[in-house]
Amino acid sequence: MRGLKNRLILECGTAIPNERKTFTSLRVLLLACSVLSTPTSVVYAQEQASKQNDGSDGLNIAEIVVSARRKDEKALDVPASITAYSSDYLKTQNIQNFTDYATRIPNLTFQYGQGADLLWSGSRQTTIRGVAGSGTTSYYINDTPVPSSVSPLTLDLDRIEVLKGPQGTLFGASSMGGNVRFITRKPSLTENSGEVQVQGGGTEGGGLDYDGNVVANVVLAPGRLGLDVAIADTRDSGFITRRFPDASGNLVSKDGQGRNDTYAASVTLRAKLTDEVEATISAMGQSSDLHGFPAAYVPYPDYKPLSYTVDRAQDVQEYSRDRWGIGSFVLNYTGDDFSVASSTSYFARRINEREDDTEGSNLYLTQATGIDFGNTPIYQDTHHTETRLTHESRVSFDDGTLLPHLSGIAGVFYQHQNRRDTVPVTPIPALADAGFNPSYLAANGTFIHSNDAALFGELYYEIIPKLTVTAGLRQYWTNQKTDANEDQGFVFLPAGSSYVPAIGNSESGLIPKAVVSYKLDEQGNIYASVSKGFRAGGAQQSLPADLCSADLAHLGLNGDALRQYRSDTLWSYEAGIKSRLAEGRLSASAAVFQIDWSDIQQSVYLPTCTLSVTTNAGKARIRGGEMEVSGRPFAGVPFTIELGLGYTDGVLLDPGVLPQPANSPLSQVPQWSGTISGFYQVDLSQDYQLFIAADYSYTGSVDVPTGRGGFVVRQAFNMVNGNIGVSFGQSQVLFYVKNLLDERLNFGDQPAAGFERQTLLADGTYERYPRGVVSRPRQFGVQFQQSF
Repeated sequence: MRGLKNRLILECGTAIPNERKTFTSLRVLLLACSVLSTPTSVVYAQEQASKQNDGSDGLNIAEIVVSARRKDEKALDVPASITAYSSDYLKTQNIQNFTDYATRIPNLTFQYGQGADLLWSGSRQTTIRGVAGSGTTSYYINDTPVPSSVSPLTLDLDRIEVLKGPQGTLFGASSMGGNVRFITRKPSLTENSGEVQVQGGGTEGGGLDYDGNVVANVVLAPGRLGLDVAIADTRDSGFITRRFPDASGNLVSKDGQGRNDTYAASVTLRAKLTDEVEATISAMGQSSDLHGFPAAYVPYPDYKPLSYTVDRAQDVQEYSRDRWGIGSFVLNYTGDDFSVASSTSYFARRINEREDDTEGSNLYLTQATGIDFGNTPIYQDTHHTETRLTHESRVSFDDGTLLPHLSGIAGVFYQHQNRRDTVPVTPIPALADAGFNPSYLAANGTFIHSNDAALFGELYYEIIPKLTVTAGLRQYWTNQKTDANEDQGFVFLPAGSSYVPAIGNSESGLIPKAVVSYKLDEQGNIYASVSKGFRAGGAQQSLPADLCSADLAHLGLNGDALRQYRSDTLWSYEAGIKSRLAEGRLSASAAVFQIDWSDIQQSVYLPTCTLSVTTNAGKARIRGGEMEVSGRPFAGVPFTIELGLGYTDGVLLDPGVLPQPANSPLSQVPQWSGTISGFYQVDLSQDYQLFIAADYSYTGSVDVPTGRGGFVVRQAFNMVNGNIGVSFGQSQVLFYVKNLLDERLNFGDQPAAGFERQTLLADGTYERYPRGVVSRPRQFGVQFQQSF
């Protein structure tokens, strides 16, 4: 493929992992790190140039541009820890979806469940630098904040930026641990271009996988008007087998569970209205249909998938349909010494799911009524809708516009959000036959709407040459309201219903940030920063008093008081360095940090009523560091690498309501994470080039609470991917493999939306039988790309 760009990151830590097992692959990473004088965290890209007359390999260093401070600048110049993937790196490593890139970012991990959101398609949480929990990492598509479970396909992305540490000053709430930003490609006004890609392959134990996409840029009026269009159709085959007894008691198997069909499209129109004014109108959307969930049982104490054949009591076909879209209008004005940007967007999402709750619900009904209902089929439907209207305007001014050596940015932010979660009536004929009314378990609807506003800004003042001080501040106001609703169903007998009054929640506050940085000639900078992060509070649905009273009493909580929870805050202290090495062939950076987290929003699972609740309690301290090095390690050799290592040590100083002792490790936080990738290209002839790309990533094991005061260990992640291919002219053919080692991993157990399946213990008590989202087995196939 013409214009391939190559990339490599190295992250190395400064301490030896304190784990029960030593991993050979980590020894290799640490050995590689030992040749460097400092740990690093860097954003980097290599761009392939044409061959030189002197016969050199022609690989030139081209550093990626990021917008971490709401303006385009080289990553090496930003005094903050950032990891970014360019579009060309995404192509060379065949990165297409969330799992592909999330497993490659040191000090970032993700998990399903462990929160109050029970949707299979909407519950994924991202953790950066050990700040775990729902709403701790913000996600953006360009200037639009989106839910953290939204992740677009990479087909039309210019880059992915991961900003580590609190980003509250410029990005607001839910940026406590960091920020993940998807930046789409900007239409060219001067050059027509396009690419067609088709891909076919298979999944171990599954079926046919395929992907087809088209990306095109059309210049409608040279220098004035450009259009970018992208369309994709992707299928990842199902690899789970669902097995259940038929009416005669014979086992029936249905394969293909967990199949995911994804359709995506985007269109962007860019118009240069004058030499100073530019307007962009864009729309993008994605639809994902799950035929069954990619889930398997992960029972305690091993907490690993037993089998990808899942035995169920009845034939209930589960599914999830997740659709979202964004429309935006952006206006930019560029003056001589300042610029103005205004962005208005509308985001909408709808998720419809059906979950099989037969086993857990039948156990509950038997215990509540003394009647054996014979494992009658019971499922729960859930409908989730969400809309967000967002506007942001900001002005940036250059050095000398107001005062000598002073530059900065200031802006205003507003967002109106509506969220509705509905559980409709699902009749259970066996209940009606037994004479019960209502003859369904539960039905309700929760409607939450909020308004968020903020004024923000950062000033950058060069005190003396090369020494700059940054001061940032954000004043925010949040206002949330949960409308009154009525819970109905069997679980609310004898009345059969329960009225839930409306409740509101309002907060305001200041979020400061300060940075001191010193520029190292043209080679990078040294910096130290202190910043505050926050996560907005909110209101939540009331709990059934009869079902949950024992759990709440055990934790010392009051059910009525739990309708509201407050914001939690943290302070982050960071020091880092960025520089070039090896005569400019390598780019390196490092950061160390400490985070003090207080009044934590703790999501607690209630094992008896099988629901989760959020409350404020506890304190934590997190220390760690990350390092990244990228580039060409050997002069004259067309080989680029990326290596990286992150270390996080999280301690729960005060456990609050969590069932663990003080000064114990923070759950859901891996200590070590690492990545290494490489790309090599060589000429086979004047017209053909051979290329090889491979990567390995590691995320350490984590402790996960069981809900009954104990913990289990979620296994470490080890992922190996690679591809090999030939490019000729504007065409490319590659053979790829993902999850080469065929790892069967647990990405986190997902609590049921209804009553969970239980297993009977030897002492006569019951324990939840968790079902987790699992990794896709080994995938392999062939891909063809044609550029034009």
